[in-house]
Amino acid sequence: MFRITNLRRICFMLISVLLLGLMLLSLQSFGSDSKGGESKIKVAVIVGGHNYDKKAFEEMWSSFEDFSVEYLNYKVGNCNFFDSPPNNKYDVIVFYNMNQQLDKKEEENFLEYLKQGRKMIFLHHAVSAFPKWDEFPKIIGAKYFSQDNTLWEGKTYPRSTYKHDVKISVKVVDKEHPVTQGVQDFEEVDEVYGNYCISSEVKPLLETDHPESEKKLAWVNKYLNGEV
Repeated sequence: MFRITNLRRICFMLISVLLLGLMLLSLQSFGSDSKGGESKIKVAVIVGGHNYDKKAFEEMWSSFEDFSVEYLNYKVGNCNFFDSPPNNKYDVIVFYNMNQQLDKKEEENFLEYLKQGRKMIFLHHAVSAFPKWDEFPKIIGAKYFSQDNTLWEGKTYPRSTYKHDVKISVKVVDKEHPVTQGVQDFEEVDEVYGNYCISSEVKPLLETDHPESEKKLAWVNKYLNGEV
C-alpha cells in the first residue's frame, strides 16, 4: 500500500526492528552467507492466489543486501508452508498471498509459530490470505469480507470493496515509531480497500482520508507471543 520507495524503507525497518531481540540471542540463528560468511536475515515470502508485479517485487527484496529471501509460491487453496511444525529455517515470514486455506493441523502449526514469538508481516492483499480461518482476523487485526451478507461477531457485513489506480494522500500517524521514523507524509497511486473491519486494538502507523479506503493503511498487532 505504499509507493515503492516508501515500501522498501518500511519493509526494511519493520523486519530489522522485529528481529532485534533475535540478534541479541545468537548470530547463528540468522545463518550465514556462503560468499563472505556474514550473517543474513532469512526471510520467507509466501505468495500465490493473486497476481502481482513479480519483477518489481523481487527487485525490491533483492536490493536488501542483509536479507536472504526465498519465495514460496502456492496455488489458490493451498499453502503447504505450515505442513510441518515450526523450524529455524527463517527468521521472518512475509505474506503476500490471498484466498488460500489451511487444514486444522496447519492452523495449529501456524499458531505455534506465533506462540514461539515468531515475526510475521502481511502486505496488501494478504489481508485476505486465509479468509475461511476464523482466527486469522484476530492474528492480523482486521477482517476483509469477500462475500455479501457475511456474518461476523454477531453482525452482518456487505462485501468489502477494492479499486485500482486511486491517488491517495498518506499520513504518517506515528513518526517516532521505529518502522515509520524518518518517513514523511506522501501521495501515491495504488489499489485501495474499503468496507472491512480493523481492530481498535492495533497500533496504526499510516492513515488516509480517501473516501474509498479504510482510514488505517498500515498497523502493528500482537497475537499470542508473535509480532504482526
